Amino acid sequence: MLKWKRFSMDEMRKSVFIKLLVSYLIVLLLPVIIGIFLFNRIESIMMEHANNSNTAMLEQVRDVLDNRFKEVEQLSLQISLDQKLDRLMMNQQNISNYEYIDYVKELNRYQTVSSYINDYYVYFSESDVLLSPKMKTDSSVFFNHIKRYENSAYEEVMNNRLSGFHLNSYFPSEKVMMNSGQEHIITFIQSLPYGEISDVKGALMIHIDEHQIREMLQQIEGLNKGVMYIANENKKMMMSTSDNEGIFPEIRPLLNDNEGFFSKEINGNDMIASYIKSEKNGWTYVSLVPREVVLSEVNNVKSWALGMMFISIIIGIVVSYYLANRNYRPIREVVKTVIGTNRANGKYTNEMELIKETIVSSMNKQSQLKRIVSQQEPVIRSNFILRLIRGQVDVSTLCKKELDSMDVSFKSDYFSVILLQIDDNCQFTKENVDTKWVLTRFIITNLSEELFEDTGYTIEIDRDKLIILNSHRDESDSEKTKQLSRVRELMDILDQQFGIKISVAISQIHQGLNRISECYWESVMALDYRMIKGPSSVIFYHDIKNNSGYDYHYPVETEVQILNFAKNGDYVNVEQTLDQIFCHNVHQALTPEISKCLSYDLLSTWIKLLSTLGGEDKKRMIEMHNPFKAIGECSTVEELQNKIKSLYYDYCLKIQENQSTQGERLYQEIVMFIQENFNENMLSLGMIAEHFTMNPSYLSSFFKKQGGITLSDFITQVRIEESKKLLPDRKLTISEIATKVGYANSVGLIRVFKKVEGVTPGQYREFSKGAV
Repeated sequence: MLKWKRFSMDEMRKSVFIKLLVSYLIVLLLPVIIGIFLFNRIESIMMEHANNSNTAMLEQVRDVLDNRFKEVEQLSLQISLDQKLDRLMMNQQNISNYEYIDYVKELNRYQTVSSYINDYYVYFSESDVLLSPKMKTDSSVFFNHIKRYENSAYEEVMNNRLSGFHLNSYFPSEKVMMNSGQEHIITFIQSLPYGEISDVKGALMIHIDEHQIREMLQQIEGLNKGVMYIANENKKMMMSTSDNEGIFPEIRPLLNDNEGFFSKEINGNDMIASYIKSEKNGWTYVSLVPREVVLSEVNNVKSWALGMMFISIIIGIVVSYYLANRNYRPIREVVKTVIGTNRANGKYTNEMELIKETIVSSMNKQSQLKRIVSQQEPVIRSNFILRLIRGQVDVSTLCKKELDSMDVSFKSDYFSVILLQIDDNCQFTKENVDTKWVLTRFIITNLSEELFEDTGYTIEIDRDKLIILNSHRDESDSEKTKQLSRVRELMDILDQQFGIKISVAISQIHQGLNRISECYWESVMALDYRMIKGPSSVIFYHDIKNNSGYDYHYPVETEVQILNFAKNGDYVNVEQTLDQIFCHNVHQALTPEISKCLSYDLLSTWIKLLSTLGGEDKKRMIEMHNPFKAIGECSTVEELQNKIKSLYYDYCLKIQENQSTQGERLYQEIVMFIQENFNENMLSLGMIAEHFTMNPSYLSSFFKKQGGITLSDFITQVRIEESKKLLPDRKLTISEIATKVGYANSVGLIRVFKKVEGVTPGQYREFSKGAV
């Protein structure tokens, strides 16, 4: 850190990091920024050109269609002002068929050469007669059979188009079904007599062929890749060159000026829209073209720009490599120093020296850490072996790499456990007692590891106990003899040279790591016979496993388990532990007297448990069972077992009753809270859980378990019972009663009351009146 502080601000500005950063920014960012600028500029220019082109096209369309629609309006004016038609309109009730047919011939005079006009008709509303240059018919036959609108029913045509006042009214394009096929028609309507607003007697209807308009529009350059819409003065679409008319409502709100240009995303596609409004009839002409069509040339330019940008990046990488190679020479020296191939010489005046010193320091710390781990290796190994012999290691997942990390290796797959009990500690030293014990364990550990060489591991498990995990080539008698000779030699050296006396318990030889725990428990059971065979003895599990029943096994650890299970009222685990005790002892052919001794030990544990009860409960339990007399009267081992189990069962049952009493008290508090607050319409599971600071789901299951009914059903039950008390009082309305019992209105009460009682509150009130 001191060398780092020597750096000046100028030296910091010349650091490798700043140089590399500036180099990359200059080489890579500059061409990218230029390319983006050029592309955006070209794109804006192309958009302006597209707008101008589309506007010119729309102006052409507007002028052509304005002239075509003017022809339609001129035809309408000629027919409407015909004096003969005027006379026929005014005297419809007195017109003969001859006069109608004569006027049909008159209509032939107006046949137009315009290909846009499909046909035209004169309708007489009072006589329901419809005339065309070719026929005479009525409206029903015409619109139901001759020309039938696909989306407009006959009644709708009559009410909206051939009735009322219309002045040069156009109706949107619609499919019309005819005997010769189907066509899309724009309908023109002019009410008759011409100029009459209130007394309308008929109408002139002209059909404009949309197909002709479409062909004209599709001949305009560029339209084949876009779509065009024509809307009337109310922005209602009259026709389009596409069958997809659902797009127009999205752009309609944007058509506010006389002409304009905008971009919009429609159905996931970027579109460019241009529009222009006709000054003659107020119609709007809209062109909608995909953005990619307009900007196809720009995309080509963009591809070129991306290619140039890619080339620029390649050049930038080459230049950057040169700069990095020049400025990273100190870093390469540090790397060589770390790997030890070419340690750099000299002094550095930049941050590279600090990096190198940091790496060296880190390596030193790593070496120190390895030394610490190496020093703790015996402790780690001892802990692992202790868990292994107690069955606390999953040997199925154990691999050689894990064993090697703890410096543990087994020469074979056969194992036995030797349990050493120190009878008398080291006598040749005058140190205090604790020091003597430490020294004694140290001597035994080192001496046993020396005698058993690489076949055994010795660990301390208690103040006066050690274990030797011994591996064997097989389970032959020669291996057992070798093991016994080593044990005898160990006992002799300890006794003669150090004054240390030990007792030894030896398990049988078993195959497999998973059976090491079995070896351990065999040695523990064998060591229990030390009190019979005396100190400084060697006890084999093989010799005592088929004993005649002069001892039993009930260690302190097992008693602690029974105490913990019973205090929690867990009789299932208590019974399981008792069965294990009986399995280890009774099945070994114990005599009845020894079995009673075991029973008295278990009874002593039960007496200890009674101290956790109150004075009265303890007294009642003893008086009820009279355990000492009951044990003495048992004549068979089975009776002893059943009696012991019954004592523990009654104790666990008493513990469970005490626990349930607390639950009953909480249940009663919840019931009382509901009965006091049932008239609150906000009363709910969440409110009650918040009041008692409980989890809602736990409260719900707890209440159902205690009361046998769900909490919501109980609230409903309380409210219904209270409403039944109030219903006989006719001064109260159903709504008032509903409010008093916690419902927001009468609807809730009526629905729940009907569901629970089978009748409505009003019916129940009448029944209660009759009962009175």
